[in-house]
Amino acid sequence: AKLSAPPEESEEAMRAAVLTWIGLFGNHGLRPADIARLRDWTELPIAVKGVLHPDDARQVVDAGADAVVVSNHGGRQVDGAVGALDALPTIVATVGDRADVLFDSGIRTGSDVMIALSLGAKAVLYGRPWAYGLGLAGADGVRHALRCLLADFDAAMGLSGCTSLHDLSRTMISTHRV
Repeated sequence: AKLSAPPEESEEAMRAAVLTWIGLFGNHGLRPADIARLRDWTELPIAVKGVLHPDDARQVVDAGADAVVVSNHGGRQVDGAVGALDALPTIVATVGDRADVLFDSGIRTGSDVMIALSLGAKAVLYGRPWAYGLGLAGADGVRHALRCLLADFDAAMGLSGCTSLHDLSRTMISTHRV
């Protein structure tokens, strides 16, 4: 509806479609200094999502962010970019003593949750599965998706010999890839 012509009509129409999409997807002009303006508007915690580099984490926390969300936005942005799970331990080491570090990239199973928490995440964000549950069965579907994740997390903890979140540590995670 925002386009004057369908993208497939011409190269110019395609360019207009791409530029329209970029304008809708996010504000690429935002910088860590803009966090101060957000802080003026709200007393709510401020979390910055999409952090994959420790320098970026440090900058946004120094600027006033209460949390960083380690995420590659579904891995669709840049082929070959650092994986969020690979970035997590370094970001935790860099800002984890001053801000909450959350993880949001590919959480689908209880072992995914366990791994992220073992690498230092304070919590995880649960992406698409709850939305699938919502689409299939409304609030009951969301409840079911969350219960399945929690049951799987409980099983993963038990199978790993963990009885508490305090039992989780980086030493439980293999850094060798097959």
